[in-house]
Amino acid sequence: MKILPVICAVLAFTACKQHKASNPVVIELTYQQSDIQNQFDTLYNYQQADSGVYNGLIEQALATCHDSTGGRDTITQDVFSSMYYNLRSKRYDCTTTTVFQLPDGSISAIGSFNLMPGDTIAPDHDFPITGGAGAYHHIAGTYTRKYRDGVYHVTLRYYKTEE
Repeated sequence: MKILPVICAVLAFTACKQHKASNPVVIELTYQQSDIQNQFDTLYNYQQADSGVYNGLIEQALATCHDSTGGRDTITQDVFSSMYYNLRSKRYDCTTTTVFQLPDGSISAIGSFNLMPGDTIAPDHDFPITGGAGAYHHIAGTYTRKYRDGVYHVTLRYYKTEE
């Protein structure tokens, strides 16, 4: 009968060890159009599906982000998006990889969204954080980006996973 309390203790310890941190780390950043240092759109084979609508686009941009607490050094956001025009939905299907370079490492996220031809700003989105390097090795979480009144608002919410 003494084995039952030992099994319960082991199960409780295992369950606690696998549980995610209840309070994730949150980094809040902002940037504006003027903070985007490099940006280019490449037309996919310059083929038009319709007037002003191309079969695909590849976009890359690098932006300097500002920490809302003022406590961090320069943080950059490097974005790479591939966009292909979907003839059925009449929208671009976009896949985006975003990497945030912080002084002590990097955080990356990947996600997808749809964009109407003519739109120049991606819709608000929540992408899963897919990894990190340096101090952000073994993390998981969410990258959220919202655009309001000319300002991009970014929230990186993450927790450490088991190593």
